[in-house]
Amino acid sequence: ELINGYLFGANQKQAIIVLIIDAVVGPAENDLETLAVLENNKKNFVIVANKIDKLKKSELQKQIKNIENTIGSHKIIPFSTKVKSGIGDLLQIIEEVLK
Repeated sequence: ELINGYLFGANQKQAIIVLIIDAVVGPAENDLETLAVLENNKKNFVIVANKIDKLKKSELQKQIKNIENTIGSHKIIPFSTKVKSGIGDLLQIIEEVLK
């Protein structure tokens, strides 16, 4: 309820929302529900597929493709804080929105 109030309250407007999903398991049911609510409310958002460092290189592209097939044509940023991957891409999108 607190999150809904922040995301959809009359006094709240976000420039962009970052939806973080687990790249290893893919979008969970609650991720898909959140995605649908963001779409229905016409929110500007980007999807971060986190924990890519836990995937083998040979599995990464396949898993990203599976995520794309599940969530549709939204921008997905493969991301890992552990190996510092995707940070620049996410910052670039946020900076573009805030200009």
